[in-house]
Amino acid sequence: MTSFPWVAPLPGSPLMSDLQMILMSIGMSDLNIRYSGGSLMSVINFLAETDALAVLPFSVVFAQRKESRVTVLPYEIPQPSRSLGILRRVSGPRSPAAERFAGHVTTAFENLKHIIKRHENAVVWGR
Repeated sequence: MTSFPWVAPLPGSPLMSDLQMILMSIGMSDLNIRYSGGSLMSVINFLAETDALAVLPFSVVFAQRKESRVTVLPYEIPQPSRSLGILRRVSGPRSPAAERFAGHVTTAFENLKHIIKRHENAVVWGR
């Protein structure tokens, strides 16, 4: 993996932490960074046109699965624990619309978690 060019995540981002964990797990301290920064689509386009590697959020790769432009490598990356949250007003009245929206977001992410896990267990991605 170290002989391939890499797309560097933004400095200080969770993806950069993931990339550093990969490096530590394979005993390396440096990579051949060929591309850095840019929009998500520019990274996807760069990956699709080269033999470069990148650490991407699973949700991004999952969303690209039907395009067959990005391939997942069978490499297990140590994952730090991450959480999403919804900030709500502590005191005072809460808007019914905001409460419904918070409930919708919570339910949607719970459903997505199960869909991704089921797909992850059932499908091997590749070209």
